[in-house]
Amino acid sequence: MNFDGVGLLRWVYDHAYPGLTYLFLLILAVLIQFTFSGHVTKKSDLSVMDHIISYLRVKLLVFYVLIVLMFNGFVLLVSLNVFGKDDGLEYLGLIYGNVLNQALNISSVISLITVFLVPYLIHLVYRRFITPRISAWKRKYRVSQTGDSLSDIRVEKDKYASKNFDNRKYYKDDYVFIGLNQDDEPIYLPDEEFKSKNLKILGATQTGKGVIQQVLIDQSIKKGWGIWFFDQKPDDFIYSVMVQSCKDWNKPLPVILDLTGESIGSYAPFEHGLLRERLQRFNKVFGLTSKGSDADHYKGINRQIMTFLSDYWDGTLQHLDKLLNGKDNAVPDAKKEWIFENSINIRTKLDEWKLLPHLFPKNGEGFDIQKELENASIVYIKGRQDDDLIREVCTALLVEWKDCIIRKKHTKHIFTLLDEAKFCISATVASALSTILSKDANMALAYQERDDIKNVPDQTVDKDALKNQVETNTLITLSYKCSFDTAEWIANNTGTIQKSTTRMEQVDTDGFGAEKWTGNRMIGSKEENLISTNSILSLNKRVGVFMNNEGLAQYLFTNWINVKEKVPLPARNECVAKEEKILNQEATENQKNAEILSGKERNDIDKIENDTVEKMHFNPEEDPEFVRMISEKVKGVKPEKPVINPVSSSDLISSIGKKED
Repeated sequence: MNFDGVGLLRWVYDHAYPGLTYLFLLILAVLIQFTFSGHVTKKSDLSVMDHIISYLRVKLLVFYVLIVLMFNGFVLLVSLNVFGKDDGLEYLGLIYGNVLNQALNISSVISLITVFLVPYLIHLVYRRFITPRISAWKRKYRVSQTGDSLSDIRVEKDKYASKNFDNRKYYKDDYVFIGLNQDDEPIYLPDEEFKSKNLKILGATQTGKGVIQQVLIDQSIKKGWGIWFFDQKPDDFIYSVMVQSCKDWNKPLPVILDLTGESIGSYAPFEHGLLRERLQRFNKVFGLTSKGSDADHYKGINRQIMTFLSDYWDGTLQHLDKLLNGKDNAVPDAKKEWIFENSINIRTKLDEWKLLPHLFPKNGEGFDIQKELENASIVYIKGRQDDDLIREVCTALLVEWKDCIIRKKHTKHIFTLLDEAKFCISATVASALSTILSKDANMALAYQERDDIKNVPDQTVDKDALKNQVETNTLITLSYKCSFDTAEWIANNTGTIQKSTTRMEQVDTDGFGAEKWTGNRMIGSKEENLISTNSILSLNKRVGVFMNNEGLAQYLFTNWINVKEKVPLPARNECVAKEEKILNQEATENQKNAEILSGKERNDIDKIENDTVEKMHFNPEEDPEFVRMISEKVKGVKPEKPVINPVSSSDLISSIGKKED
């Protein structure tokens, strides 16, 4: 194969500009950038590849310059060989002259500068934007020695979503189903353990407190326990759930006591119980307890009056009204004036109570707590959190409930739920939380924040002591999303765990202002709550934390009871009208029976005139067969058909003659 020198020289001349010029310039720019962009480092810190790159940076630029010079020398030798000495040098001059003529204009200069700067721009983009992302990607997907990380609310926010499921699918005999954990496994408590502990349910409105109460009520009704629900808001679905559960589990419908008077039920707060218990409730509700003020003197006189009247009082408020106003003759006349003059506070308070007529039932006709406890009834009590009077009555009822529980005349377990407990809890009830557990009863207190128990309306209570009693005697805690203070307290009560986390990790910043991870990090041990404050603050609806003193805290997922039909509370006016109709019918029947027994109808018969009696007179001797038939009918024997003897004409004539006579 012969070498074509002329062809090579023609190709070089045709491509000298812009092709070869741009190529040589671009390679030169790349090598300059590669050679002078590195950092001076210690040789002990370099890897094998670093040594190779460092060597190439020093040698490549020199090697490239030599290659360019050798290429020019090779072209010169070929031109000398083809054209001779003079023409060969002239050929080389033509090439360089052509390149200079075309390059020395504005557009060409700009193009050359652009080609020269391209490597620098590429290097800038790579170091400024690509290298940090590669470093971050390598850090994210590296194989770490530890996977622990501290709580981050941005991560916790979407960690646990609400779950929908059928609660009754998980019910189990001798166990109480609480909900599902984070692994979709059911959380159970044995019946005996559940009955031996009180519960507190914390959380803001519409976070799930009512949902867990529905689940507990449904199971308690199924087990045949007595259920008492104190509804202070009231709740929109609890009563419907109670009615539906009673129907589904074949239990009697709930007994309703509406303390607001809008629905059915009447209650005499001071009728039942021992005398001392009744007086204690009365003094508390009517504000007669001492508070360390100047008014204690007058309150003492009021208590003295009530102690005196207790021998005459039947416990109803209407009777108390008579006693205070001197309208009961059983009270000595000498005491009536003293009672009236010194009972203005009691009478004023009693006048306010008259605005609630359902608190004035007749003796023995009001709501009987002891009776409902003994019957293990399902009781729904409606209160009102923004009405001071109704709150006071609800508090009195709860205290009486506590007294009845302690006497323990009931035979079945009693489970009581106090919704918005801060409006009806009292120091008396709080102190009895531990006592009722030994009387086959337990309670669940629902309120929004930990310090809500300290905000009870009764200002005479030691609020810190009240809160401590409640927290100490409620060993099962269910907490939904709440305020920071409550969430922090819950988190601290879940305990702590040790986590191996990155305490320090280094980055390098290059000359282009970009950071990349060096790979050097320090791992240390860090203590954190089992369930962190961030986790509780970011809980979704119906997702909470379950804590039992006999196990580790865990996430709790709850779901509502499916209500087929929303059942409203019966209206008082309609029920009263029906009761009056029934009572009127019974009264009419009783009146008729009384008239018969009293002989009134006999007297009316006696007023009938003799002529009428004679016309209607019946002689038994004239119709013995009729008498016999009536007698057999009374004795329950089927009467035989009377036999009619044939009558002769002479007998018929003689009988007619007798009648004519």
